[in-house]
Amino acid sequence: MTTIINALLAVAVVTGALVATSLDRRVAVLLGAAGSTAGNFLTWLVAPGAWAQVPLVPWLAAAAGTVALIALWSATRLWSGIFEPPRAPRDDDTAALVTVGAES
Repeated sequence: MTTIINALLAVAVVTGALVATSLDRRVAVLLGAAGSTAGNFLTWLVAPGAWAQVPLVPWLAAAAGTVALIALWSATRLWSGIFEPPRAPRDDDTAALVTVGAES
């Protein structure tokens, strides 16, 4: 039971550290929680004995999973224009000059 609590604490701390240093907090929560959870899960699949017996392994797995997911997210943003922010609206100067009355 303490191993699960240690892993959950690792996920929470890594996610919190990422959120505290990020400008986009919603994306940071998503990347931190998903990355650290996936890192812990994959480590548990590959080396369950080390994950359960060495208290530092879930913390390393959480950090590594988050770094890997951030790298994947960055590569996806670089490759695809899906995540580009919308363009800033241009100033419409077509109605800047208005002539009232007839010219002589």
